[in-house]
Amino acid sequence: MRREAIKTIGLWVLTIALIAAHIFFRSQAHAEQTGWKEIHTRTGDCRIAFPTLPQMVEQKLKLNQEGMHLAYDVYLAPYREHSVCVLLVAQYPKPVPPGSEMLGLEGLLNGIISQHPDNRLVFSETVQMQGLPALNFMVESGKNFFRGQAVMVGNKLYMIAMEGIKQRFEEKTFQRFLQSFQLLTKEKFTKSHNPD
Repeated sequence: MRREAIKTIGLWVLTIALIAAHIFFRSQAHAEQTGWKEIHTRTGDCRIAFPTLPQMVEQKLKLNQEGMHLAYDVYLAPYREHSVCVLLVAQYPKPVPPGSEMLGLEGLLNGIISQHPDNRLVFSETVQMQGLPALNFMVESGKNFFRGQAVMVGNKLYMIAMEGIKQRFEEKTFQRFLQSFQLLTKEKFTKSHNPD
């Protein structure tokens, strides 16, 4: 997949996820909090714990005339009255070429920053996530924050994020959410990521 295509797909995924999160957050801000709930994704390739049982949005976007599609699932759950927890799982039509994962993640982050003229990058760093390179970041805009970490594995992008009111951001809660994320097929991903 070409670098520009990777960046463009990243921007589409980001735009859809942010719109879905914003709509969900506004409509579910006062949902009852009953305790963290562990879920498995629809495809069974990962699990994560949300503060409440999440809602899932499943979509497919046509990318070109040849019929290539980008499939994604967005899981959303409110956290108290001020934030929403988001897991985005996007499946690209083809695996990202080995060594291009960080380029795709940087394209995703650039898309987040460019979504609104007030968006400002607070920090971004390359980290390891379950043995894979990942991008850890925080973006602020006016009174809002967007805190996330993303990893690409084969043809899938996983983004674990929280969005909400900046003054009410809780890093400890984000870390709890992030640390609950677990790839369930890591061995298969690692082999496809580092072929012998």
